[in-house]
Amino acid sequence: MLEPLVQDYVPAAMQLARDSFRERVRVPVLVTIAPQLEESFQTARTRALDDMSQLGPHNRADLLHQAKVLELRPIRRRRLLQVTIGRSEENDIVLQDETVSSHHAIFTQHPSSGKPLIQDQESTNGTRINNQLLIPYKAVRVHDGDLLSFGDVTFLFFTPAGFYDALQSLVQETA
Repeated sequence: MLEPLVQDYVPAAMQLARDSFRERVRVPVLVTIAPQLEESFQTARTRALDDMSQLGPHNRADLLHQAKVLELRPIRRRRLLQVTIGRSEENDIVLQDETVSSHHAIFTQHPSSGKPLIQDQESTNGTRINNQLLIPYKAVRVHDGDLLSFGDVTFLFFTPAGFYDALQSLVQETA
């Protein structure tokens, strides 16, 4: 199964009102901030790779039409709404990267507000929000446009409404 790209969501964002888009895209998304670079332990670090790791909340990459979109949707039914992320095939979101732990992090919702939270599962290389390392097992609020890093793999996080707004900006910039 092919992962959707940002460009696959653009027509819906152009044709639908914000609330209608939110009904279609009901879960938060992770968007790659650059084409996935095939890197192995034998690949030398480059300045481009190091520069990507230095992105912060005030220096974010714009959405790219070819960027992959991962919907934070659980693949198994659970009592609690949670989405697991890691290298193991047992996770809802599988990231095939050696810097990602087998059970790296969990996305949940705040019980009363429903706001998105993320919790590092004591991963080897850590989970970061906007380059700030998370404390293992402590749930932290995630906001639209936050940079989330799992090991060396980095994404932009969006709620459905925030993703709609980002797509609208993308369309306006390219028009």
